Amino acid sequence: MQDYSAFKDLLRFLARLYVAEGRPGGDEAAAALRSALADFPGELPEPYNYMPGMAEAALALDPHPEAGIVAAALPQIRWFHVVDSMASIGTEMGSRMLVCELIGPTGMIRRESARVGLFVQCPNLEYATRKHGAEETYIILGGEAYWSKGGSEPVLKKAGDVVFHPSYMPHTNRTADKPTIATWRWSGDIRYEAYACTG
Repeated sequence: MQDYSAFKDLLRFLARLYVAEGRPGGDEAAAALRSALADFPGELPEPYNYMPGMAEAALALDPHPEAGIVAAALPQIRWFHVVDSMASIGTEMGSRMLVCELIGPTGMIRRESARVGLFVQCPNLEYATRKHGAEETYIILGGEAYWSKGGSEPVLKKAGDVVFHPSYMPHTNRTADKPTIATWRWSGDIRYEAYACTG
């Protein structure tokens, strides 16, 4: 049987991060992560990575103090093409991002109440303005990116920084010469159908 101890450590780490966020949605995400640990499946989907080395490269740049927990679990992560779930992103932009849904309705571990995952954005990429029904929090784990919401001036975010988007708040982010890696959570209306790129 596969040893999933590193993957379980990752779920515990993310639960701690989202409790520390101090929002009800973060508490919901943490509860869903703990539930996944309590009812952990015997097997996880096979790992898949269409940009080998990108997550590791992002995590190595000014990493979060506990980035080693994430790094240890990366070999077991099943990444997916975002355009498969969110067609409005488009192939050109979507092919330069890695997304994993660790837990959620379509996650590596099925949970209906929240989505929690990992996200990697390549260097020199603008992730277009988008909005969605879910409230969303990113917590940066390595690298850096400029984030803007509601038309505000972009702000540089690095490891440990928290980026929160209320439901249907337009937001965008872009990388310069460095990639970025973050954990993300969706709470509330977590349907992918309620997501759209708007610019």
